[in-house]
Amino acid sequence: MRGPAEVITPADPSAPTGHRAPPSDRRRRTAFGGALIAAFGGFASFNLLLSALPAYAVRSGAGPSGAGALTATLMAATLAVQPFTPRLFTRLGRRRSLAVSGALLGLPCLALPAASSLTALNALAAVRGLGFGIFVVAGVTFTTELYPAAERGRAIGWYGAVVGVAGVLGAPLGIALARQEAYALTFALAASAAGLVVAGSFGFPRESATARPAAPRPPGGKRAPRGTWKSLRPMTGPLLVEIASTTAYGVVFTFLPLTASAAPEALLAAQASSVLARLGAGWLIDRYGGRRVLVPAVLVTALGTAAGSASHEPALLLAGAVLFGAGFGAVQSATLVLAMQAAGDSSAGLGLAGVAWNIAFDAGTGIGSLAGGPLLALGGPSALFVTTGAALAALLIVPTARGPGDPDVRA
Repeated sequence: MRGPAEVITPADPSAPTGHRAPPSDRRRRTAFGGALIAAFGGFASFNLLLSALPAYAVRSGAGPSGAGALTATLMAATLAVQPFTPRLFTRLGRRRSLAVSGALLGLPCLALPAASSLTALNALAAVRGLGFGIFVVAGVTFTTELYPAAERGRAIGWYGAVVGVAGVLGAPLGIALARQEAYALTFALAASAAGLVVAGSFGFPRESATARPAAPRPPGGKRAPRGTWKSLRPMTGPLLVEIASTTAYGVVFTFLPLTASAAPEALLAAQASSVLARLGAGWLIDRYGGRRVLVPAVLVTALGTAAGSASHEPALLLAGAVLFGAGFGAVQSATLVLAMQAAGDSSAGLGLAGVAWNIAFDAGTGIGSLAGGPLLALGGPSALFVTTGAALAALLIVPTARGPGDPDVRA
């Protein structure tokens, strides 16, 4: 899924912390290319199993609540490792950190065909969650540090678009293969996609121990909890919106395959519209600021979520999925840019913002997948999707969700 200072951009894209001069264009392009390859592979693997494993768990006798618990386990492990990722990046560097995340994300996929009990599935999901937690913080942080604030929206937009393409391919394919019960093939594809994370890591230069300075620490050697909270407070608004939007994401992607026969087409439409929205939102954010993009994006996401209740109306379901994807993609770009702006441009500030944003993403996804099961069992699709959409829209009236205003980022 990290105190104000002058703008700092690492000269060597592999150096995780410290003050650096801007990187050369060639190194930046190489590092950014590696980040995009890793992003595609990691999220393709994630989306394949996010959409296929719930059906696999139900087939194993777990029921809807067990299917939701499986995704929640993945997110819980992801959340558990994320606070430690800045230290890991300092110790291992970018290349090794990405490679480790790809291995943890992919290797458990090879053991999934032999796992049928919910306990075994949860154990493998936990290992994958550790890899996914390292991977998502690395992707966001490494990409952000390569570019100054005025260019960050477009960089994040391209990164998000690649993530969206991975979803366009991964999520519907996972559902289709699950409905054919081609689980062995699904798991093999997920493992292979995770291998692209390892391949992408080679876009970052090799690092030596002497080239990696220790992460800056406040007096006393440790970051005081009060200091951490003080740094996080300006990000509270964007992070609250991020949690709410990804709660909707967890609901839609976990339970729509269980409630609608047109789920593969709907999720494909959502992912496709998300790709275009992330690219467009990146340009709009750099020109007009994240706040002006965020509010309408939240409303569109809420409306699209509520449309998930139209499980027997394919046309309405597809239209709602397009709205959901467009709104969700714009919300992701806007909340990330706003959190990074609130954190300042120091390496430590960007690292904290990257960790906090990813924790918000994964916490929301876990909440949606865990709480959605009982709500679906109690009230059906209407109660689940309409309630989730209404809760997301209601967040806009909460004062703390508005957060600080945008700095002047206009071109």
